[in-house]
Parts: sequence; structure tokens; C-alpha cells
Amino acid sequence: MDDINLLDPAPPNEDIVITAIDTSIEGDKEVEVPFTPSLTYKVEGGRILGKIDELEAVQQAVSKILMTERFVFEIYSDQYGNDLNELIGKDIPYVKTAVENILKEAFYSDDRIDEITINEVSQVNRQTLYVSFTVSSLFGHFEAETEVNT
Repeated sequence: MDDINLLDPAPPNEDIVITAIDTSIEGDKEVEVPFTPSLTYKVEGGRILGKIDELEAVQQAVSKILMTERFVFEIYSDQYGNDLNELIGKDIPYVKTAVENILKEAFYSDDRIDEITINEVSQVNRQTLYVSFTVSSLFGHFEAETEVNT
């Protein structure tokens, strides 16, 4: 029976091969590096509903990064998740400026994301900010939003 690795969401695409030349050994040596697409599982309401790829996979990644506090879950690297919890108890003017840097740092750990543009940061109530932003990725652009509690 083959082992199934649930942490590896998709097998490499066998049709695409990147060839590199290694000159550190005598002569040239071709090394095949498999291309891994952004194919992953579609998760909705805690259930796996099939597979998604490209833009939809990036949208899900953004959602997941927004839900995941950085440095808390050992399964993720130190680069995964966000530091929005560090804004709790801070003054609203500080939070308005810090939220952009925190979100950019969180999302730029995903190589499919090229740019984050903050569209709006507005105060909802005494302790909550609404943030809307545009994500530019290898597969296209989309709008996203979140609320930040201070």
C-alpha cells in the first residue's frame, strides 16, 4: 500500500520539467526539477470539497493566512500566518499604519503573490478596524477584506 502524504496537496505535473546544469561536478550534469502547480484541496466549512488551482487556490491561501496566527502552530514554518494579534491593545492611529506592513509580510511568504495594495482602513467601532485590499498574484487579481481587533 502506498503512503499518502496529506501535507503534499498535489503531485508534481509530469508534463513540465525544468532543466538545470550543475557545473560543480566534473562535466555537465542535467538535473530535472519537477514543477509543482498551485493545485490544492478546496476546504469549505471544515470539509474537503474537491480540488482547486491557480487563482482560487491563492484566494484560499489568503483566507487561511488571515485565520492563522504566526508562531503558534508547529506544523507551519515561522514565515506562515500573520502577526495581527500584536495589534491588540494598540492605539487606532498606530494600527492603521502597522496593518499594511503586517499583511504584506504575511502574504509575501507565498511566492504566488506579487503585490498587496491596501484600499481602505476604516474604524468600525472603538476596537475594530475594517481593512480591504487587492491581491495581485501570478494568476490574476482579487479583492479581499478582514477585520482587525485592537
